[in-house]
Amino acid sequence: MKRTFATTTFAFAILGVAACKGGAGDAAKYIPEAATVVGGVNIAAVQESQPWKDNKGMLESQGKEVLDAMSACNLGLDKWKSVTFGVDPNSPDEKMAAVVVADGLGKKENLDCAAGKLKEKVGEDPWTAEEDGKVLKMKDGTVAYVVNENTLAVAGKGWAEDVKKLTAGEGKSAFDGSLKDVIGRTDTSKHIWFAGLVPDSAKGMAKAAGDVGDPKDVAGWMDVGSGLEVFLAVGFASGDEATKAKDAGEAAWTGFKGMIGQFGVPQGVIDSVKFDTSGNAATVTAKASSEDLTAIQAKVKEQMGGMM
Repeated sequence: MKRTFATTTFAFAILGVAACKGGAGDAAKYIPEAATVVGGVNIAAVQESQPWKDNKGMLESQGKEVLDAMSACNLGLDKWKSVTFGVDPNSPDEKMAAVVVADGLGKKENLDCAAGKLKEKVGEDPWTAEEDGKVLKMKDGTVAYVVNENTLAVAGKGWAEDVKKLTAGEGKSAFDGSLKDVIGRTDTSKHIWFAGLVPDSAKGMAKAAGDVGDPKDVAGWMDVGSGLEVFLAVGFASGDEATKAKDAGEAAWTGFKGMIGQFGVPQGVIDSVKFDTSGNAATVTAKASSEDLTAIQAKVKEQMGGMM
């Protein structure tokens, strides 16, 4: 994601990208069909997790100016629900979109307030409001469309027109297009999720694992509700290729897992790593309890001399 777009979206989203609890929901329909990677973060649920609570101070300090401005305008973190995103990483012209959901985010008075506060911080208007505050245009070509009182659809300049059409009920979204099957491999109700096609530039990495064929797509999720649980599925052209990839992954893990205990990873976490197949996809799962994460963090802190 280009820096200009990410910075602008941060002003709206804090975390960058996500899905509402229970799925991508209405937000998904504003992501253009041309997206090759989609995903999200359930901000409201993440803020209830222990990892967030443990690292809240550090995370909030990284965006303090934006957070202070938004909080002063009734748009503090307690209002944020989710962000759903879509990108085309192979595109050179900022084809990116994010749908941000937060209580009161689309209200003109809140947006005008936020614009004023941000101007105080950076010395210039963060955006130009048009159409009675329903369209916000940034200098870098990013455009935000007010969908309703709680939702903004933000688009990089390469997809500004595409997202505009989707907000008007025209066009087709990525969730109804070619990504539909790979999206079906993930779980959009999880705290963090993603799905997409594997870029050509990344396919060669699979060769390092042996003769396993070219990966076609990838999907996964992360649950941080009580500890950490992760799932990853990599799609191949056939079930045979998926089985080869699964076997190669297991072999590599078998050779590696004996070494990671010394880094403070509990045995239960190591044993939780499982490889499998589902159709033409190779899958891997792993999980760690809150106690496991605390132990790992303590070990890392010890090895870093208390710098964390």
